Amino acid sequence: MLSPFFVCLTAAILTCPGVAASGFETPPNQAAARAALDAAALVALVEQGRSSHSDALVVFHRGRLAGEWYFDKPRRKIEAMSVTKSIVNLIVGRLISTGVIKSLDTPVGSYFPEWNQGLKKDITLRHLLDQTSGLQNVPRADLEIYPSPDVVKLALAAELSHPPGAKWSYNNKAVNLIAGVIERAAGKKMDVLFREDLCKAMGITDTSWDQDAAGNPYCMAGLKIHAKDLAKFGVLVVNRGAWNGKRLIAEQWFADSLKPATPLRRNYGLLWWLIYDRTTYIVDDAKIDELRAAGVAADFIERATALKGKYVTDDEYIAALQRAFGADYMTPLREALAPHSIALSSKEYEDLVGFRAEGRLGQYIVIYPDVELVAVRMIEWSKAYNPATDRFEDFPRLVRNLVRSH
Repeated sequence: MLSPFFVCLTAAILTCPGVAASGFETPPNQAAARAALDAAALVALVEQGRSSHSDALVVFHRGRLAGEWYFDKPRRKIEAMSVTKSIVNLIVGRLISTGVIKSLDTPVGSYFPEWNQGLKKDITLRHLLDQTSGLQNVPRADLEIYPSPDVVKLALAAELSHPPGAKWSYNNKAVNLIAGVIERAAGKKMDVLFREDLCKAMGITDTSWDQDAAGNPYCMAGLKIHAKDLAKFGVLVVNRGAWNGKRLIAEQWFADSLKPATPLRRNYGLLWWLIYDRTTYIVDDAKIDELRAAGVAADFIERATALKGKYVTDDEYIAALQRAFGADYMTPLREALAPHSIALSSKEYEDLVGFRAEGRLGQYIVIYPDVELVAVRMIEWSKAYNPATDRFEDFPRLVRNLVRSH
């Protein structure tokens, strides 16, 4: 039996009018979109949004707004962090669809002739999107990218650590080069093109994009956007590139983007993460030996050895990572593993069910196309930010629960 408090809270979240700023409004035009969602699961999602100090949470269902919550905070643009990468995917998809860019397999050297030599002549736009360019990678953007006056030139000058296509490495420096390709192909800066093309077509009027000193918009991060507008791009993905009856991006783009882009990384497409219904994480002797052979630091390997085992849920694995590396476990993992293009665990995946864009602090677009469900969560950094609670790593699962019983 539900407690009286839970019953009252459910009623507040689902029915109370007139208090949108606190996140408990259900205007009549949202009622139909929300009707098929699980009421208790929605309460759990919103309350976790509040307790994790979210600044915005938005849910669309079947193409209609089901709710938006701002937790007594002003509605404003928030930086999407690495969620920006997935919006870059859509910009590239638009240019492919309109023929401005002929193919993902076009060599980058077609736009930057200085790359028409050595192994760099083999790097294609696809390699930049699927994170297999082979460019030397410094995981911390504050050490190399943000101090750089021109991130396009920084990427162009980078050495190769691996032949193109040989290794998967989440590489912000390589991704930033996409802005240079877009400018050379379209004759406009990427951020200007975004505002004048996709945003205009979708009725989005208030965005901004961080740039380097040379005026290049970052591709790795930097898009500032309202949560509700960010969610509209999730709806565009659910609709396979159609918006209000008009085709903006070819359907084939989503067939190509939203699947494993390389066998080197089964949970990554083209700048989108893939969500599987079941993921098993395995840390065994073979994985520890692989870490040693790659030259990963000995103190990291010692902590990783304590993780040995098989984890059949995300929660189990995350709890083990937190025990081994602390609440902010992503930082030591990224710093230790990214330079070697290696993962801490082997993974087995079953049943692809959705897609997500994910960024620093806990920015999300989560998309479950089978039930036409899109959810966005955004948070701004503050001195009170606590990665153990505020990253909201359970967000994709709690969103899935909105429709799991239907």
